[in-house]
Amino acid sequence: MPKIKNREKTTEQLKEDLRKTREELAIQKWGLEKTLGGMKILVAELIQKGKDVENAKAKDDALLESIGDGVIAVDMDGKIILMNKSAQEMLGWHPESMVGKIFHDTVAIEDEKGVAIPIEKRPTYLVLAGTTITTGPTYQYVRKDKTKFPVAIKTSPIILDRKIVGAVEVFRDITREKEIDKAKTEFVSLAAHQLRTPLTGISWIAEIFLENGRHTSKDKNYIKDIIFLARRLNNLVEVLLNVSRIESGRIGVKPEPVDLVEFIGDFLREYKAVGEMQKLTIIFIKHPKKLVVVTDANLLNYILQNLFGNALRYTPVGGTVEIVLEEKKNSVIFAVRDTGIGIPEKEKGSIFEKFVRASNAVLTRPDGTGLGLFIAQESVRLLGGKVWFKSKEGEGSTFYVELPIISEVKSGEVGLIGNGHKI
Repeated sequence: MPKIKNREKTTEQLKEDLRKTREELAIQKWGLEKTLGGMKILVAELIQKGKDVENAKAKDDALLESIGDGVIAVDMDGKIILMNKSAQEMLGWHPESMVGKIFHDTVAIEDEKGVAIPIEKRPTYLVLAGTTITTGPTYQYVRKDKTKFPVAIKTSPIILDRKIVGAVEVFRDITREKEIDKAKTEFVSLAAHQLRTPLTGISWIAEIFLENGRHTSKDKNYIKDIIFLARRLNNLVEVLLNVSRIESGRIGVKPEPVDLVEFIGDFLREYKAVGEMQKLTIIFIKHPKKLVVVTDANLLNYILQNLFGNALRYTPVGGTVEIVLEEKKNSVIFAVRDTGIGIPEKEKGSIFEKFVRASNAVLTRPDGTGLGLFIAQESVRLLGGKVWFKSKEGEGSTFYVELPIISEVKSGEVGLIGNGHKI
């Protein structure tokens, strides 16, 4: 009997254990189902996020492809990592064949005369080297089929964790703009040529009439006004002709030995009376005793006339205009410094463009053309130099010109007409 009783207890224990096991399994099943439900939600969310990422990428790709400008991005090694459809259409290269290639080695770039731009002077290289943003001059890109087209380029760095990790270049084909600009230049040149002869005749006849006729004082004043206005209009015609000559590439450079100290001294003597009349102090004392350079005297005189002329025009009574001359190893720098009206900060970026004048300059002297600084800049470029400035509105400006000791000869049909601004 005792054996049977023990057996019954064992069975009861087994039933109890089974019941507990079932409860535990039920709890585990409930937990698993809950976890599985959570996993399903998580997986669904991940799938949705993946779709969102894909949709966002698709939108970004569509946006990039819809941009009319060419876009090319490179890494720090100059390898292409991205290229949009517009860049492909302009250059003739398919993005799939370009990604991973060195941009500088694959796509050739030239200046307007067809001379290849060295790698170290290309916009993307300059940006990768640390320049914040580069907006270059007009270049030509060479297509896959070796044809060329002019482009306007703007390049910016790609920054990650405050470090430059690449560069993105945006460019556009400006062939149409160039054609329009050329037609406009040709029209201006033709019109200016047609105006020049009759204006000279009007001045000449008026001067003879003034000298040989019997006139009342009132008549003489009228004739003098005619002569003044004819000369002023003739000066404008000369400026327009100079612009057209520069833009057509017809200006030649004929270097000859010039003592800059003597040249500037003679130049300033011509304006001594103007300075006294405007009660300005003109200074030229910071210079070597003698400094000979080989340059084009006509272009040099035009540069001085414009920079110094502007300093006189926009410096109030009692101010100071100073010219400083400095010799460097392979170049010379002269600066024209004034205590005039200065240039507004927001207008500094366009001050060398054609027909651009600072707003305060227009208020001070309404009769300007906005072409003097453009021609001065182009004259400096023809001599192989560079020009820049520092200015603060209301406190004055300093324009710097750096020229090589020896400028290169450049063939050309004509030179600049006149000497710049007539003060």
